[in-house]
Amino acid sequence: MDGAGSTAGGIVTSNRGGISCTISVSGGVVNRSGKCAQDYKTGATVTLTGAPAAGGVLTSWRGCTGAAESPLSCEVKLDVGRTVSVVFGPPASSYALSIAGGAGGNGKITSTPQGISCTITGGSAASTGCTTSFGTGASVTLSAVASPGSFLKAWAGAGCDAAGTGAGSTSGSCVVQMSATQNVIVSFDVASPIASAGQWSAPTTWPAIAIHAHLLPDGRVLTWGRSDRAPVLWTPPASGTSGGTFASISKPADLFCSGHSFLADGRLLSAGGHSGIDNQGILTTTIFDFASNTWTTGPNMQNGRWYPSNTTLANGEVLTLSGGDTSQATNLIPEVYQSSGTWRVLSTASLYLPYYSFAFVTPTGSVFVAGPSQTTYFLDPSGTGHWTTGPSSLYGYRDYGSALMYDAGKIFMVGGGGPTASAEVIDLNAGTAASWRAVATSMAVARRQSNATILADGKVLVTGGTNAAGFNFAPTSAAVLAAELWDPVTEQWKTLARMTHYRLYHSTALLLPDGRVLSAGSGQPSATGLTDDYTAEIFSPPYLFNVDGTLATRPTITGAPTLVTYGQAFTVQTPVPASVSKVTWISLGSVTHSYNENQHALQLSFAAGGASAITVNAPARAALAPPGYYLLFIVDNRGVPSVARIVRVT
Repeated sequence: MDGAGSTAGGIVTSNRGGISCTISVSGGVVNRSGKCAQDYKTGATVTLTGAPAAGGVLTSWRGCTGAAESPLSCEVKLDVGRTVSVVFGPPASSYALSIAGGAGGNGKITSTPQGISCTITGGSAASTGCTTSFGTGASVTLSAVASPGSFLKAWAGAGCDAAGTGAGSTSGSCVVQMSATQNVIVSFDVASPIASAGQWSAPTTWPAIAIHAHLLPDGRVLTWGRSDRAPVLWTPPASGTSGGTFASISKPADLFCSGHSFLADGRLLSAGGHSGIDNQGILTTTIFDFASNTWTTGPNMQNGRWYPSNTTLANGEVLTLSGGDTSQATNLIPEVYQSSGTWRVLSTASLYLPYYSFAFVTPTGSVFVAGPSQTTYFLDPSGTGHWTTGPSSLYGYRDYGSALMYDAGKIFMVGGGGPTASAEVIDLNAGTAASWRAVATSMAVARRQSNATILADGKVLVTGGTNAAGFNFAPTSAAVLAAELWDPVTEQWKTLARMTHYRLYHSTALLLPDGRVLSAGSGQPSATGLTDDYTAEIFSPPYLFNVDGTLATRPTITGAPTLVTYGQAFTVQTPVPASVSKVTWISLGSVTHSYNENQHALQLSFAAGGASAITVNAPARAALAPPGYYLLFIVDNRGVPSVARIVRVT
């Protein structure tokens, strides 16, 4: 442990004890005293925390192999000997204030005292006049004036979410206190060409930061964050409208950073959670029943898990992988939650896997771990388990990237890492010949900590994230506010409308039954210069609009079964069956940390079933769609989807 490069002092301590290293600077020379080195068990994760002296700042860490939840901390994985450096600096005499643009309109922002004179054009801030520094403790008033034809849609950041005025009118203001680096997004909007770009709703307050989000089988949304606030149950409004109603519900354990997926009967199984110490998981199993709004506690796992992945298997059981165990080391032993309500330990399947690994059921019933590591694996979860190595992916380590199965056996992986704008796919239907392939084009913006969501028509929407390197840093530009759409048929990307808030670390996104996408949360901890985000926005994709921007008339499902069996031909009532071009079958979302666990989709075959119906073929077998509840959409020949019916398959 050293303090090379420091210009001020501080103390570094370890959560495991043994380190209490004082850094001091005298005459430009950095000195160390106290305990600055310690031996730990191989494989342990050690969290170092810096405390700057006399109101100073912690500028940076070097030599870390992980990232802690606190910006003053650093996680070190001791797979080999490590040397870590911390850089302390003196108190800042001033802080930077930066303005970015959201949405797609035009306007200008000025400041009192002078310094900001920022023009927003088409949602993008000018290259000059939008960043300056003010003295520590200064109170800065920002004034926003929309250009003709535009309006002020929203403020975000630096407390302006609540304090900013004028949303929905032509002008407004916000007072910013310069106690730290501050970033403010000012969103002007116009009656934009929503037919091609889609449309974001104005932000709405969310009662707790939505770090974990789930679409329940009755169409409600359950979210939770850290233990400072209760979980949220949101009943969405009628299709195409805003609002909805909120209720809170208790929880039996701290489920922050747990893994989760749905059981065959629609209950939500959460594995592990937070012990109060990062990387140290708990053994708890908790199950939420949407029918009764109640939690039950299941049997403990063999060891703790924090940041694990859950995967619902073809037989309806749930596989849990990786995560930090009760000793803050990576849990190497998978476990399976069985239909009997007990855990089965895969004792012969010990393997190191990164936190929140991207795991999917293959068309043969095995499990494929696609990332975020470049090395991939297949797991046979029967008995005590067995791993085999799969084909290596192309990019490298896609930490905080996203992955999903967009059709049977076809996996799409995007973003993460450096960050990168690249995406790649693999078709597991090719068996031993399966290999990763780069898609035709990359995103317009490199992103990590974004969310990828399968839409009602089978395309993939990518929202939010940061284009900055490092664990949890504010974006280098507001370009990440624009959503991007990937078409699996053409493998081309299209840039869509901009949201009004940065959605970074701990943000989530879910496909709703009406075909819109909920994007919520961000923060705890927030990136430098940003604040924890207690809001959500809803995106209406272009497929919901006519070419003139008016709402499209949607195909309707007037009747459908609530339960089907594998291979069954079932009837879907619709007034104009001849217009149906596609039937999509999409898993209910259960998302956290940029990964929607088990997210997969199918296109179901169908045929004419009379003057007011089509006959749809259910998934042929459970390896293609594990038992449980799914969104069933019909899509017409204009590409417009219906509101979904939620159907269970057994």
